Amino acid sequence: MGRVASLGVRQQIHAMAVVSRLSATIGYNVASVLLGVGIGVRVGGLPIGVTAWVAAGYAVATMLAKLQASVADAIHDRAADATNPGKNVIAAAVVTLGVRRAWALLAGYLVAALALYAAVAVVAGTWVLLAGVAVIVFGFTYSYPPRFKERGVWNHVVTTGADAGLLVLPIAALVGGRLTPSIVLAVGVVACYSFGYHVIHQAADVYFDRQAGISTFATAIGVDTTVAVAAVATGAATGFAFALGYVLAAVVLGCLTAFYVDLFYSIQRVDPETASRELTDRFSIAWVATLANGALAAAVWRRVLGYPVVDALLA
Repeated sequence: MGRVASLGVRQQIHAMAVVSRLSATIGYNVASVLLGVGIGVRVGGLPIGVTAWVAAGYAVATMLAKLQASVADAIHDRAADATNPGKNVIAAAVVTLGVRRAWALLAGYLVAALALYAAVAVVAGTWVLLAGVAVIVFGFTYSYPPRFKERGVWNHVVTTGADAGLLVLPIAALVGGRLTPSIVLAVGVVACYSFGYHVIHQAADVYFDRQAGISTFATAIGVDTTVAVAAVATGAATGFAFALGYVLAAVVLGCLTAFYVDLFYSIQRVDPETASRELTDRFSIAWVATLANGALAAAVWRRVLGYPVVDALLA
């Protein structure tokens, strides 16, 4: 009896992880945080004391807010996800967990995120709470009315904004102590390649979204055109990274661009179902986003190692 109960608890915990999409989101969000800290350090030095705690609080709060968005999407789209081979495991996890428990999990993420944002705002200013509320609202309304998921390119403006404008940018500003052109330029690179991996991730769902009656940016322009858009956006990020002196990031992003181009040619003259399955098999936003953010973070921190504050600490 005890083993059965233990198995049930493990299944519930696993289901919570799946509907939260931990495996797909934790890696690249942690890389985003390291990137934001690195950009901020180049402006204001190493975060210590209150600054470090404020930045950490904002980072954790935003990750919790993003997990809330994942759960909301899993609940709302569970019927459509059940027919999608790339997402049916999420629908099954909602069934295992139960819709009521899924809503309770979402509420838990929401309350914890708001509490952390409020605590950080006490020290850093009201803008932090406003930014946090924006993350939460955009995350929830990605799936629920006005459902940005089905608002064409606004879908990706919201998701890119959450990644670059509401995570990397605020952390960099909190650590750096101010917003500078160098921070804005670096976040611009993030926005370009983030837009790229978000649209190509959606391209893998085109056939299945059409079957479920879901209208998105990718269903409107087609699988191959969406992949081409991703390649152009990531190619732009490659050029910007090189121009800013982030050579390692430029090399990695250039390889990603080449990968997207290869995907584009591999799905030519095939039906939408085959194209969607091809992308599902070959593309993973978890590793692509982690690789892109990690490469830029590594390039930024490589530049940070020459920063006077760090040199003094290492002396």
